[in-house]
Order: sequence, then C-alpha cells, then structure tokens
Amino acid sequence: MVRDRLYLYDGSAILTLEFPSNIVRDIDVKDRDGLFNLVTTFIQNNKLLPAQLFFVLSESVCFSKDFTVGGPTASAKTDAETKEFLDTIPFSSVVSKIYKTANTLRIVGSNQDLIDIIFNAFESRGFGVSALVPANIFPDFGIATDLTADKAQSVLDKREMAVAASMVGERTVKEQALATSQTAVPKNKLLPYLIIVFAVLIITLVTLVIIRK
Repeated sequence: MVRDRLYLYDGSAILTLEFPSNIVRDIDVKDRDGLFNLVTTFIQNNKLLPAQLFFVLSESVCFSKDFTVGGPTASAKTDAETKEFLDTIPFSSVVSKIYKTANTLRIVGSNQDLIDIIFNAFESRGFGVSALVPANIFPDFGIATDLTADKAQSVLDKREMAVAASMVGERTVKEQALATSQTAVPKNKLLPYLIIVFAVLIITLVTLVIIRK
C-alpha cells in the first residue's frame, strides 16, 4: 500500500502535507535531509507557533505483540520473546515500550529514525515534545484511518493519560522561541491547542500541542 501523507489539525482546519516516495516509503526514511526540510517548510508555510507537542502513533505505524502474564518462569521466557520480537522489526533503530494490563503485556515498537527526524525538525523551530504514545491506548481512536475534529478532541480529552504512557521522555519547548512567537502574533490568533496528525494514508501520527499563555 502506498503511504504518502501528513495531516494537520490546527483547531479549525485540517492541513495536508504529501510525503514523496523518494523521501518516505512504507514508514522507512529514504531521504533524511529531505524529510527534515519538508517538515520545517511545512511549519514555516503554516506559521505554526512553538509549543509542546504530543504524538500518537496509530496501529498502522506500529509493530506490536501481546504476551500472557505468567509466573517467574514465564517472565524469563517473555523477556526473551520480547527481545526476539523487537529484533524482527525491520529498522536499524526502534523506539519501543511495554504496556501492562492485568492479564497481558503488549510490546509496541516503531521506526525511531522516522520519529526522531520529525521531532528534530519541530525542535529546530522551537517546539518541544511532551509525549509519544501508541493509539491503542485510546479505544475510540486506535483503529482510525483518518482524522476528524471529533477524533482530535477525543485525544485532547485524554492527554494526561497519554503523557503518563509516553514512550519517550519530555523534551521542553525553547523558552526564547516561544516568547518570540507570541510577541510576533496577535493575541487573538493564538490557539489554546494545536493538534498535529501525521499520516501515511492509513498511518496516523497524532500530535497535540499545548501553547502556553
């Protein structure tokens, strides 16, 4: 399946950025500099303000596997199976996390290279990252194949849960960049939230941005 899009919801409209196949194909980065420049140009063209970002990875952009919770012997076996599973993910660098419930463990991984380049592009423009989580922690959003305002709001309503389940540590917004952006833009144009959704057709990366007042 061809995967070639980025969707952005800014509180009033959904914007789209195409990912050419020579830059990103099947979640794999073909041109690192090209992807970085594509995202930074997108930020500039849409006049996005520095803020804290919150990313949600859809099921389609993740590799995941469930394991049954057992006793001490089963735990050692699960550790080995988890490592074996992560080794099968077809990228040189993988971001991953284990999510626990009463009866199961779910290991989730994705292409760290793709995520890092997108993070770095935003950070170069003064943004920070609050969280990166898989969409399956949102029962009403995990199987979504596109973005609507209602789905975006459902993510916003559960942002604290997502921050607690983050696959990465917090990377804070650059104070000077934030201060500069707020003085440069009329106050009535500052949105209290900015939700960014990255998607490659059915692949969706959701980003929630909370702008400080």
